[in-house]
Amino acid sequence: MNIDTRGRRQALRALTGMAALAGLSGLARANDKYPDKAITLLVPQPVGGDADAVCRLLQPHWRQALGQSLIIDNRAGAAGNIGTAAGARAPSDGYTLTFVNQSTMAINPFLYKDPGYQVAELEPVSLMTSIDLIICAHPSVPANNLAELLEQARRRPGAFTYGTAGNGSANHLAGEMLKSMAGVNLVHVPYRGGGPAMIGALGGEISTVVAFPLAALPHIRAGKLRALATTGSTRSAALPRVPTVAESGVAGYEFVSWMGLVAPKGTPRSRIDIVDRATRRALAEPDVRQRFTEGMTTAVGQGPEALRELITKESGKMSALISRFHLKID
Repeated sequence: MNIDTRGRRQALRALTGMAALAGLSGLARANDKYPDKAITLLVPQPVGGDADAVCRLLQPHWRQALGQSLIIDNRAGAAGNIGTAAGARAPSDGYTLTFVNQSTMAINPFLYKDPGYQVAELEPVSLMTSIDLIICAHPSVPANNLAELLEQARRRPGAFTYGTAGNGSANHLAGEMLKSMAGVNLVHVPYRGGGPAMIGALGGEISTVVAFPLAALPHIRAGKLRALATTGSTRSAALPRVPTVAESGVAGYEFVSWMGLVAPKGTPRSRIDIVDRATRRALAEPDVRQRFTEGMTTAVGQGPEALRELITKESGKMSALISRFHLKID
């Protein structure tokens, strides 16, 4: 046997072995029944807030798309740090997912000396939504819109308060941006989540609240709160008569939040892709899109790469704002 013939036979055996390994790999994927049990979704915000509302709206559609139950586990506290840290420590088997947003991925890591987790410990899964916020007032506040409130706030510094989901939350930064750009002194009142802040606003504990729409809109429509302005670049179809902050005399103001899903670092990409596809399918359901449209929420439905890119971009933007406003939480 000459060297060329022997070399061809060795190459053929190598290719055959590679094909066999590929077949075994494909078989392993075929036999991976993921998910074959319930998946836990850690939501680092309390029941009744915007995050909880979005997740519970999607919950039955996730169950249908995944073929297994998705159990929502609210782990509120420390502006989302507690639940997010628990998600980072969870096994990387795809059976624990964590809801994330602008606060936990792009604000808290720069606001807290030690939030209890690192963004690098979490693997992006899906970018779910983008959301404009609403600045709402208790009916007792003598202002029909934000322009009127700002005018009064300039005459009476410190007389009006605004509530948020907590120190360093997206709501808080949106409020601080407003104060800075409008040149007014509004007193910040932090709560332990969006739900408690909404309760405070409804009870008249605070003058105004910077809120996410899914939690605020029912109370606005019931006349229990007055919408003063929205934080996006254009008016919302859900509140067409309510001006944006920029239209209210604060030129250049825009603040948009977002929501997504992550898994612990090391979670198999095949399982991440399964959850991502299920999430996109859930977001495409007509009833979900209708509820989102009514709730000033945009269903984005993009995958891991889009979420990773957004986290990087927003981290730069939010860290700059935190430095500008001299915010820090030990």
